Amino acid sequence: MASNSSNEDVPIIYNYQDPSSFIASILMIVNGSFGVVCNSLIIYIFCKETKERTAFNVICMVRAFVNLYILITNHLGLFVPMTLSGKAIVSKTLETWAISMSNSLYMANEYLTVVISVNRFISLFFPLYYVKLCGMKPTVVILIVMYAYRIGAVAKETISFTAINCYILYYVEYLSWLPDFSPQCSGNSGILLFMAVNFAIVSVINVATFAKIFKFYKNQNKTDKESRKRIKKNIYLFIQTVLQDSLYLIDISFTFYFNSFYDYRFWTFFCGTFVWQSLHSLDGFIMIMFNERLSFLKKQLFQPLASKVSFVRVSQVPSRVHSNA
Repeated sequence: MASNSSNEDVPIIYNYQDPSSFIASILMIVNGSFGVVCNSLIIYIFCKETKERTAFNVICMVRAFVNLYILITNHLGLFVPMTLSGKAIVSKTLETWAISMSNSLYMANEYLTVVISVNRFISLFFPLYYVKLCGMKPTVVILIVMYAYRIGAVAKETISFTAINCYILYYVEYLSWLPDFSPQCSGNSGILLFMAVNFAIVSVINVATFAKIFKFYKNQNKTDKESRKRIKKNIYLFIQTVLQDSLYLIDISFTFYFNSFYDYRFWTFFCGTFVWQSLHSLDGFIMIMFNERLSFLKKQLFQPLASKVSFVRVSQVPSRVHSNA
């Protein structure tokens, strides 16, 4: 009797013909495009509107630029084409550089959560020292030092890793990126400890800020008008900060905890790639919705329409009635 060929010997090709790969690509394109639009608007408004160039807004602008870089270079420029084609589109070294740089800038954005929390804390507790401690110049210096350190650190680490053939690559069979787990490539990055310490610092500062806000509402009648206006503005920025901080907590939870629940390919994509991408897209969306720059957008979009509408002056009505009488 002739033996039947087994389908198990046929290699599985993961490309656009595979339903999971195709759906994952569509999700990344839609989610990434949404994030590109939101973060681009943040940068555009900051450059266009001079009144919005405050210390807090320059932090948001830098966050938006990092989000934009990661979405374009990694997800839309690297992950989507690889998922659709089912193969690598650049060398292992270049792919490692792209993913490592994005991860390093992602961690720099994590540093910003502390900077923003301190910014809100000083604005509420020490408003007289805000310009000196959190003004434009000290903020720009902090940002330059912070991101220069992260870029330098990842450059040094990536050069040493690729020299011994250690790579961080995106695998189409998992729809997610993974580091090389070989013994010579293993290292203690301390990311979990860093996240824990960072979260603890931000939590303590945010609790103190919330206590100040609660005290304000309790004694609102005793506060002068200007102080009420200032504190209410800080309340909105505080809510924005808390929401942005929660995004990173969600990302870490899915990456290091929920990811191990199932061994399905699409679940790996959701926890490892889609949630990470959503972090940068939603970060830009939150900055749009909670910032006064949204009023600038409304003015630019609807003012031309309003200028075309003609209104009857009220002062003309009595004269017309009087003439008819």
